[in-house]
Amino acid sequence: MALLALPASNAGADIQLDWLELRAFFDEFGKARLDELSGGRKTLQEEQSEDIAEFDLADDAFRAEIETELNDRKTALGEAYPFDLSGDGEEVSLISSADSENACFYLLCLIASHISRSPILTVPPEGDILRRLRNRVYQILGTLAVAGHAGGPAISLGFPRETKESILEALRRAEGWGIGLKARDTPGRDHQPRSKDGGIDVIAWPHQLRPPPASIWFGQLASGHNWVDKPASLEYNQFMNDFFEDRGSGQHNFVTLIPFRITDGHLWRRASNQHGHICDRFTTPKHALVGIALARSGMNMDEAANLAQLTGWIADYRVFALAA
Repeated sequence: MALLALPASNAGADIQLDWLELRAFFDEFGKARLDELSGGRKTLQEEQSEDIAEFDLADDAFRAEIETELNDRKTALGEAYPFDLSGDGEEVSLISSADSENACFYLLCLIASHISRSPILTVPPEGDILRRLRNRVYQILGTLAVAGHAGGPAISLGFPRETKESILEALRRAEGWGIGLKARDTPGRDHQPRSKDGGIDVIAWPHQLRPPPASIWFGQLASGHNWVDKPASLEYNQFMNDFFEDRGSGQHNFVTLIPFRITDGHLWRRASNQHGHICDRFTTPKHALVGIALARSGMNMDEAANLAQLTGWIADYRVFALAA
């Protein structure tokens, strides 16, 4: 089975570049040639009896759009973007090892973007590989990314929690780490007994020597296409009533992390009004890289010790896909 299907000729540059990145990820030498895309486009054009000169002009524009998209990704992500375009514009290469911190966060987002409804990835994660992504691996990425976004400690609350602790036990650790809020002794009277994480996946805040911090970020980690309907703000009031004695200084903010590359400006603006702040593939890997650096500097942070689970998942998925 082919791992990838060629994008439609009218697919946007974001999808075309995703194809090249995935092609390089699966390739033994970490490379993908633009000829593989433009060649397929040329065959289709020839079958439709299009003028060759006209195709050459269109192909130049096609390549320029891909180069622009790649440069936009490099500019947005810096060291967290693991691909580059050759000087002659003919080849996209994976320039960082897939298990390196400079590559793994972006690669995870890239793959997760194409789990379902993908027009190009024909062997997406499934079975145990998919369960691991949803139950653990995406939580690791998200906790590090929210920590990097906030600039300080982070508590991982998404269920299932690897620590097996209750929400209140986790929030008491947050209290000890300087969140500036007091956790309840027992859940509030309207608490849903079957609640697994209270609808909040991560809480992070900027590091300060003396709490309360200047702000607190409540994070929702959404890897599926229904992310628009899952802002953390919907759960916030009930979460605070259930698990905290007070709301401190009230400088509370919301962030939703998604693996997708959002190019639709209308969707971005509308969703931002609901979610408060959105980190997509243009920002999430960069924030995760900052998060792991903070953890290495001694910052209290859940999931930082589990980076090997994330890099191991990427390696396991590649083996799974190549064997399909």
